[in-house]
Amino acid sequence: MTKLWLADAPSLRALAARLDDVSGRLAPRVGGALSPVFGADQIARHPELAHYAERLRALRRWCEEASADLRRRAAIAEQADALALDPVEPPAVRSALVAAASGAADAALSELRLLVGARGPGPGRDEAVAAFFATLAPDTALAVALAGAALTGPLGGVPYELRYAANRLLIRQARAEAEALWLTDRVALFSRLLQPREVSAMRDGRVVSLRVPRQFLLFDPNGQGRVAEVFGDLASAASVAVTVPGTGNNLATYTDGPGANALALHDFAERFSGGRTATIAWMGCDLPQTLPQAAWTSYADAGGPLLRDFVTGLRLGADVRTTLVGHSYGSTVTGHAVTAGLRPGNLVAVASPGWGVYSAAALRAPGIRLYALRHPHDVIGIAPVVSLLSKAGLLGLLATAWTGHGQDPVLLDGVTRLATGTDRDLVQLGFDIDAHGDYFTTTGRSKLATKNIAHVIAGDQRPMPFGVGRDGTDET
Repeated sequence: MTKLWLADAPSLRALAARLDDVSGRLAPRVGGALSPVFGADQIARHPELAHYAERLRALRRWCEEASADLRRRAAIAEQADALALDPVEPPAVRSALVAAASGAADAALSELRLLVGARGPGPGRDEAVAAFFATLAPDTALAVALAGAALTGPLGGVPYELRYAANRLLIRQARAEAEALWLTDRVALFSRLLQPREVSAMRDGRVVSLRVPRQFLLFDPNGQGRVAEVFGDLASAASVAVTVPGTGNNLATYTDGPGANALALHDFAERFSGGRTATIAWMGCDLPQTLPQAAWTSYADAGGPLLRDFVTGLRLGADVRTTLVGHSYGSTVTGHAVTAGLRPGNLVAVASPGWGVYSAAALRAPGIRLYALRHPHDVIGIAPVVSLLSKAGLLGLLATAWTGHGQDPVLLDGVTRLATGTDRDLVQLGFDIDAHGDYFTTTGRSKLATKNIAHVIAGDQRPMPFGVGRDGTDET
């Protein structure tokens, strides 16, 4: 195979345009099998020319595939140029982008594609992918990850830092496409995802603030959008939490919703664990966008296995404490992930319509520690009632096999109910819709809910049970 060492975007796009022109000249006639390079009168006089028709079609296919690949390289080269003055992105990333655009990583990337294509998702493939990257030099591994970012960004077994770089590239490319189409809302959305995080670090014996690149393990702008972001150092963490949001969330709500909630939780968990916690905000499946859709089990049926494969693909050590935290419909997704075979150390349901079961034993995971939180006045409290009525056949035509999510986790035997800071309101007249989203905060009474979940994540055995500290003033 001939290697192409062009790495500047204008040259790559010019060559792609030339191939498009050649492909157009080889285009078959509408409804015909031959290329217009040979006119009908020529074929009539020289039938032997028909022998070349299939070869011309193959040449045209090659031109189209090569043109698409050149445009992919050009997009990578453009991002390399854009990073030239970026003070946050590591310099090695720009060098790897140049190598990827030039085709230097093509052979290794082809080998990776064959490896992945020969195996289905699961621990076996994750191990094989990890072994493949372990054989590569660091600069080559980074170039491969960036050259095949759409493959490596979400792929289990790829080293974390390489996935982070690949997904940042995917976000930049999505932003560039949105800019070309004048989609200003999308440009702003992707720009927010690329804004560096402020973290504290020790330098010369004092604490300083540093701006660091974001850490994404997943990014897909299509449809509702999918994203997974890491807060903290995943490689060295002793405790890892994965949060899953609920109904109404999508890529447009991520930054101010699931992302902000996970960060608030991480701040407490990081403090309680002595800096040895990583928190992942996972939004890697489609979620219901309306209340009627939230009654369906189909989203959790599809999302549970995806969450299982995502966590398995992290290849966390056996000594790492893992916690799944599901809010609202997200808790239903986590329940389905457990029944699909995922085995975290802790399972936490926050304002849950149900884990999809009517007993803790139905999760088929006796070793998992189970926790649940719900404000007494949270409107979600009526959801399990509807599920029970449906199960009993008391809803008539509204009762279906694909609606309802089981019993309220706070009422299940074997589940520890944790305080939320509003426990003094044990008897409520009516429900509060706003309370349903008030569990992840660093201020106010509901801060106790956030801290209790963080204590579970850190494993310090200090979460406050329901009914203790009802005014939220005596939390630790």
